[in-house]
Amino acid sequence: MSRSIRLGLGCAMPKPPIISAKEVLRLLLKYGCELVSVKGSHFKIHNPTTNRTSVIPVHGNRDISKPFLNAILSQLDIDSDDFFEFH
Repeated sequence: MSRSIRLGLGCAMPKPPIISAKEVLRLLLKYGCELVSVKGSHFKIHNPTTNRTSVIPVHGNRDISKPFLNAILSQLDIDSDDFFEFH
C-alpha cells in the first residue's frame, strides 16, 4: 500500500520526470519565466505571472531530485500538472 493512501492523503501529485537542471531551466524559460541574474552556477528565475522568484543551481549535467523540482515549482507558484503537461 502506498504511503499516500496509508496517510489518507488521497491522490498524490504526478511524479516529475528525472531531468537535468539545464533542462529545468530551459523549460521554465519556455514556460514564460524570466532569467533575472546568474551568480556562479546559480540562476535566479522570476515568474512574471505570479511575481515569484526561485534559484536553480546548475552544476554540470547533474539531475535535479524530484522533491527539489517540486520545491522550485512551488516557489514559482507553478502548478506541477500544468508544467508537466506543457513539458
